[in-house]
Amino acid sequence: MTKWTATFRLGELDSPRRFDAGGPAVLVSLIDGVPYAVEDSCLHRGASLASGVCRGGIITCPSHWWRYDLRDGALQGSPGQHLATFACRIVGDVVEVDLPEPVVAPSLREQLLAHARSGRSPDA
Repeated sequence: MTKWTATFRLGELDSPRRFDAGGPAVLVSLIDGVPYAVEDSCLHRGASLASGVCRGGIITCPSHWWRYDLRDGALQGSPGQHLATFACRIVGDVVEVDLPEPVVAPSLREQLLAHARSGRSPDA
């Protein structure tokens, strides 16, 4: 399930910015007046792209110089590889991103109770 989440005001997006609300961290950008959001995690080693250099909608990973198109998440020079992208919209002067609901892992107590109720032995 996803939900529209307010991120940044239009005036705050003179360069791509990282947004983290407990789900996947995203990089929000505004290119020619159109908002975009991609996963903020380089495919190479998972580095944040937020401090990378951005020119013409292409951001360069600050760790290993891989380059991504912020409009579609495509890894430059490597067809078929891309960052996850997220739908965006502008409401008033705020960019909203359609983000997945954070997944909450069951607590240890809940896991132990579920295991006990299953009737399996502790070694199972």
